[in-house]
Amino acid sequence: MREAEEEIGLRVAASDLTRLGRRFAHRPGGSDNEVQDVFAVRSDLPLDAYALHPEEVEAVVTVGLDQALALFDGRLQAVPGLELRRGERDPEKIVVAVAGFAAGEVGGYAVRALRGLHEVVHGASPEPFELR
Repeated sequence: MREAEEEIGLRVAASDLTRLGRRFAHRPGGSDNEVQDVFAVRSDLPLDAYALHPEEVEAVVTVGLDQALALFDGRLQAVPGLELRRGERDPEKIVVAVAGFAAGEVGGYAVRALRGLHEVVHGASPEPFELR
């Protein structure tokens, strides 16, 4: 909840969240190991309503949920999206590929999170995942 407000200016209450799962992120060499609890929250705000942290967030991107799932499960190589960069007023059309994301991987965490999000959007309660 704190990160959502700090990084994109979105105030979220605990009652707004749906738990999707937990991810254990390990880096070779033993530094920066994390336990990441993953939640979904619905926000119907337009892209320009988010307040992007000036040092941590360069842009927000929107992609259709079904297209994002097809991208991260490997059925599509790229999908159309809209990007609003910090300080800009109008979003630009972009092409989104897996390589543009920090994890940059097909399958795994992103697919699990997107499948859970898909269930939430369609009124279901997802079975939380755990990735070690």
